[in-house]
Amino acid sequence: MASPDAAVEDWLAAVDAVDLPVLAVSVEPANIALLAGAENGFTVEQMTAVLEAGLPGATARSYWATFRESIIGFLGTGLEEAAVTGVERYRVGDISYAAVDVAKDGAETEVITRLGPDGWRIDLVATVGPALAVQLRRLVARIVAEADGRTARTYAATAVASLQAALMRDPGNRALELELAEVEDLPIDLGG
Repeated sequence: MASPDAAVEDWLAAVDAVDLPVLAVSVEPANIALLAGAENGFTVEQMTAVLEAGLPGATARSYWATFRESIIGFLGTGLEEAAVTGVERYRVGDISYAAVDVAKDGAETEVITRLGPDGWRIDLVATVGPALAVQLRRLVARIVAEADGRTARTYAATAVASLQAALMRDPGNRALELELAEVEDLPIDLGG
């Protein structure tokens, strides 16, 4: 997408419709795989397969349907009634992010987007990952210990970048800071 707010608007419409093809390009595959894996206890073998082929159709449909119900429950309304109310751009290292505020009738949430080679995408780990930081850290530690180097680097680098972006938005979140430090200390070269 050309802008963070357009990316969020398109993503919300796709979540509302559980439009799997649009959702597949709205969120980076490693990003969604980390959340789905942390929430559902995926094995390292499953995480490797997801990195190669994406979430299986039935798993993706179930994940996004559940996600849809959660966000509707939080906002208290259908997603078509939610509106982007603000955008704040920021950087973490050499990566550009934008926090996009979404609101309806006083209920508000923030969606973090990340600029990549294909434009703006939803960074779901930065958006909801702080609530799952312990599970994410445990999953990434297992992947680093058991998976091949490429898989381990991809997931560890994704987790570090996304959790750093989340911490930038909530610098007082000591629990997130500690979990991020543990992921950063894993024995893997993130640049390799």
